Amino acid sequence: MLSGWTHRVAIVSLATPVEGAGEHVLPTFNAILKNLSTRLRIMLLVALSALPVLGVAINNGLQQRAADEATERQQLQLIASLTARRPEEIIAGAGQLLYAITADVNNLMRTRKVCTDQFRRIMAQVKGQYRTMGLILPNGEIYCNATTAPDELRFNVADRDYFQMAQTTGKFAVGGYQVGRATGLPAINMAYPVIDDHGKVVVVAYAALNLGTFEEQTERRQREKAGIAGRVVTFIDYKGIVLAQFPQFRERIGEKVPNPGVLEKVLGQKSGVFTESDLAGETQIYAFDSAGINPDGKPVIHVVISTPAAHIYADADRVMRNTAITIAAVTVLLFLLVWYGTEIFVTRRFRVLLEMTERVRSGDFSARTGFGEGREELTQLGVALDGMVQELQNRDQQLQGALKRMRSQAVTDELTGLFNRRHLWKVLEAELLRGRRKSAPIAVLLFDIDHFKKLNDQWGHEAGDIVLQSMAQVVRRVVRATDIVARHGGEEFLVVMPEAGEEVALLRASQLRSRVAEMSLSYRGNPLNSITISIGIAISPDSSQSSDILVREADSAMYEAKNRGRDQVVVHRMPGAS
Repeated sequence: MLSGWTHRVAIVSLATPVEGAGEHVLPTFNAILKNLSTRLRIMLLVALSALPVLGVAINNGLQQRAADEATERQQLQLIASLTARRPEEIIAGAGQLLYAITADVNNLMRTRKVCTDQFRRIMAQVKGQYRTMGLILPNGEIYCNATTAPDELRFNVADRDYFQMAQTTGKFAVGGYQVGRATGLPAINMAYPVIDDHGKVVVVAYAALNLGTFEEQTERRQREKAGIAGRVVTFIDYKGIVLAQFPQFRERIGEKVPNPGVLEKVLGQKSGVFTESDLAGETQIYAFDSAGINPDGKPVIHVVISTPAAHIYADADRVMRNTAITIAAVTVLLFLLVWYGTEIFVTRRFRVLLEMTERVRSGDFSARTGFGEGREELTQLGVALDGMVQELQNRDQQLQGALKRMRSQAVTDELTGLFNRRHLWKVLEAELLRGRRKSAPIAVLLFDIDHFKKLNDQWGHEAGDIVLQSMAQVVRRVVRATDIVARHGGEEFLVVMPEAGEEVALLRASQLRSRVAEMSLSYRGNPLNSITISIGIAISPDSSQSSDILVREADSAMYEAKNRGRDQVVVHRMPGAS
């Protein structure tokens, strides 16, 4: 229907107002088309097409959007970094203050009144930076603080995270958002333990930081770095609880950030920039940085800066929209001519060529034009393309075969078919990272064949290869489907057992040792001596150790098994996270 309509438009546009002239225009137009070569027809279509102009305009607009976003990302990251410096200084200052206070702990512990008076004097000097401060006994009872009279102290904070962390690790620790039992006000508490000569916690000095400190800082920073409208600065603790925000947006102080996508990215690393939709479905650019590190290795406070993406792209979108409208107004007629020209100038064979090249581009090398032989230009082009695609198909098959062999050789040991040492370390690092995120245990089994050198000397390396291959088969049958088995080198094998504690690791090691001892091997008709293995196990309860330490401990355990007489299993237990 469209073709007929455009055909009539073309006739009318080419005709003159002279009566009967239309009857002569159509044959003349068709005659002109017959004299055009394929190359001229394609050139004519390109000349009529205005799409490249529109494409350039859109590309320029997208590049400007990308440039504006890149600039904003850099600015947001810089603001987040600068904003995080103040909390870093506050936390460090609090640690130094508590350390200085504990130097006089014997005097403070004389009486509760002396302790209370001293902390009130300190509070007067810091001018509202802290809600309160004082001392906590090892059982969690508050010995004294600056806001409560000694005879009114009835508070116990043994369940508070900052107190537990300081007491457990013996180091300066910072807790998350909480409402103080003594003050009834929101704060984050910091604690510094006093330890005697026997490593026992005598008392814990603490200070409750006033969250208004963050609010003052965010207001000042927002005024200094206003920039694009819509920026929001948010402080959150390591649990994702909002500590402060300016200007006040959707989150509320003391409540968890409701957007899980944002929270996962911010709590998952120290700093970064990312794009995420907020709860209203609006795209936001987020930049974040952290301040302070607790003894457990987690940042204490995260500073998050956000800007609506629509604000960033506003100028570029306006320019691109105006340019597009202008181009559209000029090229509407050209689009119609391109459509009409495509119907007139592009032949069936040309469409076949296009379809074929599209199939080839998508990876289908079985595509053929089927034009056969001929001297016509498109026929010759089709024959040439068929030959080229056939060659591409042949080379692709050769390349895929070579890549498959290379991938296999890159990660497996040629003799045993197990993973090789290089791939093993990559897998072990990945499993340790996964285990740390989940605080899951991991076990490493390292074992080698007892008296393997003697076996090689007696029977030769071919017999040794038979033993190694048989060993690989036994290990595959014994370990779990989730375990990773590799040839560590020579006659040594290593098994990585994710989420496996001591009970599981010992069970599998015992089964492996028994199955190996039951092997009955022969070489050229001669039975080989009984094969035994010495197994060392290293277990990390929370995957906190490095791969080097874990393998080294397993190696040490294996050599201990050999020193005990071989054909044994020895376990080294690694300390877990506190």
